Amino acid sequence: MFGQPSNFTITGGEFNDYSNSDNCSSLLVMEKLLKETIPGAEFDSSDRNPPPRCHPGTRLAIIKRCQYFIVNCRDTHKLRWVVGVAGVGKSAIMQSIAEDTPSAVTLGASVFYAINGRNEGTKTITTIAYQLAVKCKPYRRFIQDEVNHDPALLTKSITAQFKRLIIQPFIHQHLLDPSHRFLILIDGLDECNSHDTQQELVRLISDFCLNYPTSPLVWIIASRPEHHITCIFDEDKVQLICEKEEILVDAEDARKDTELFLRDKLDDIKKRTISLKHLERWPVEYDFLRIAHASGGLMVYAATVVKYIGDSRYGNPHSQLQDVLKLIDATLDDQTRNPMAQLDALYLRILSTLP
Repeated sequence: MFGQPSNFTITGGEFNDYSNSDNCSSLLVMEKLLKETIPGAEFDSSDRNPPPRCHPGTRLAIIKRCQYFIVNCRDTHKLRWVVGVAGVGKSAIMQSIAEDTPSAVTLGASVFYAINGRNEGTKTITTIAYQLAVKCKPYRRFIQDEVNHDPALLTKSITAQFKRLIIQPFIHQHLLDPSHRFLILIDGLDECNSHDTQQELVRLISDFCLNYPTSPLVWIIASRPEHHITCIFDEDKVQLICEKEEILVDAEDARKDTELFLRDKLDDIKKRTISLKHLERWPVEYDFLRIAHASGGLMVYAATVVKYIGDSRYGNPHSQLQDVLKLIDATLDDQTRNPMAQLDALYLRILSTLP
């Protein structure tokens, strides 16, 4: 424009500094993306504090198997389904995996659904994309370009978002080194607010694993064995690429874990209760075994029992222990037919004591 000028002065004029424009654009895109995520769904969100965690020494075998899978899964076999009825500790297991992801793997994203508002399934892919963008600079740049080009992308269907935000960057553009794993955790799929969305997510993820065996993404989904979810996982093509980790209420390991939890927690109550400290053993072994038998492998029942017995709002630990034992005797036949019967009875007892 000026050739090779020298010894000149520019008077007036307007100058713009664009050195920070890329940073500003990236920040604006991340803010837009954040607005389209599920609030509080990440494993370390304050909305989930304190999160459910496995009691020390429990669920070790399941966690170890999941960690082995994360590191060693190959080709199309990069999807694992952790399944079990309500109360067996699935969310605590998934929390433990999130907090102790193997060092060779990066926790790319975690989505913990809950019916208390963290259940908007249509925002699942954008939630995963946001967390991945925080951890991966090349992916963040990709997101910036895609959203600037098509702002409506953030409100499109989850199928369209999966193609644009998962398949396009990780398969067609190879933004990540295939030799490095990124773990995606989805907990409580059954609490997502739409059965159709639950099924669609499983189909998208399973098809992704089947069609793109070199993908760097490893997926673990946890849910209850709801019929519509089980039907998808039982499909032949899904079974080909998915490993199933079923948590059975009556499994020996589950019963041992529940018994360990009960012993530790009841011992804590004994130690902090003045009227019980002098006793050599509390509760007596016979009573303890009655509670352990009633709990089976249902960790939520054991947790509810110790919370009720140790809560000073309801009376004193000894009398509350007797309440629990009476409930066990009263619902013994129902408990044999339905493992949740005693839990229902215990909840009703607790509610009846509230002012």
